[in-house]
Amino acid sequence: MRQTNTHGQGLLETIIALGIIVSGIVGMLSLTISNQASSVEAADRLIAVHLAREGIEFARNMRDSNWIARAVWDTGLENGSDYTATPLFDITTNTWTLDFTPDAISHIYARLWRTGGVYFQSTLDPVEGATLTNYKRLLQFDEICQDKTVSSSGTACTAGVNPKIGIRVQSIVEWESKGNTRQIVLEERLFNWR
Repeated sequence: MRQTNTHGQGLLETIIALGIIVSGIVGMLSLTISNQASSVEAADRLIAVHLAREGIEFARNMRDSNWIARAVWDTGLENGSDYTATPLFDITTNTWTLDFTPDAISHIYARLWRTGGVYFQSTLDPVEGATLTNYKRLLQFDEICQDKTVSSSGTACTAGVNPKIGIRVQSIVEWESKGNTRQIVLEERLFNWR
């Protein structure tokens, strides 16, 4: 009868089993970390989309309020030849206004603050009781002419030949994520269809 040497075989099996278990745990941990990072990025993007939509809704509300007040439909949606603005929300009076001071999203008025779950823009720096977020928002208004062309920024339609029939509103939101600048641009075309 032949005898085989089985010494050390149990140790080898244990090492292989531990290697398989550790590989599974490392795989699950890396997947969890990846999911967490994706979740944070998705949450940032969702907030940015809602902030951009809010800018569009504010412009639409201004047009509709002008109609209700029987004013010129685009009153307040442009300031001479200045076509960029920030929608400012005063949390104490619960009112919105457009400020045409900023010409770029890097302007300090484009920054968004947060207090009590409400995001808002302000001309104050700093805003007492509010936290500065990593979001910035700017509205860009461009005239839509009768021939359906959109005037480039800072130019207007020709009154008698090719008059303005609408405004293209672009709501630009920018934020920092993992050292990269992200940006979302939502667009709406508002017309004087009344």
